[in-house]
Amino acid sequence: MAAITSTVFLALPPPPAFAQVSRAVAVAPAPCISGERERSTESAVDDGEIRWTSTTRYHRARKHVLKVWQFTGSTVKLRPDSTTTVNDLEFRDYDGGRGDRAAVAQYVRDSGTAATDFIQFNRDKMEGRGQEYQNAAAAHELGHALGLCHKSGRVLSLMWTDIASPPITTPQAVDKANYRRMWK
Repeated sequence: MAAITSTVFLALPPPPAFAQVSRAVAVAPAPCISGERERSTESAVDDGEIRWTSTTRYHRARKHVLKVWQFTGSTVKLRPDSTTTVNDLEFRDYDGGRGDRAAVAQYVRDSGTAATDFIQFNRDKMEGRGQEYQNAAAAHELGHALGLCHKSGRVLSLMWTDIASPPITTPQAVDKANYRRMWK
């Protein structure tokens, strides 16, 4: 696992040369881990949006992910379902056990016409976890609902197969690059 370092900067504007370089450097999309693929057709997105409902007890994690995936430049709108729209995604809970193979959360896709996909939180694994951990699990699964795949540990990504320590709770530069490639 890569070490994460941080630097504290004083509230001073960057030198002009740094500002120009930082705008010019773009992060390239990263490939999926073997056997996976990214496709808009394997997402919960319908007509440029995801209409969602929620029956989960993890409301703070749901609110967090709906906010962080609407970053500057995002094109897929995340909106609550209404009486005049088709529900694309439901956030819900299930009892999935505590074993090593039990997922913390999962995205379940239903490929049927006008079908509802699910982000399911495993109560047995989510209970007792901190808010950052819950936010990381939820943000990762919404990444799948947007069509993103798992990424290798060679890039800093929300889409790693395991939750990092400390947890990554927002889409990283590579996640946004993959998103933009798919949802231009």
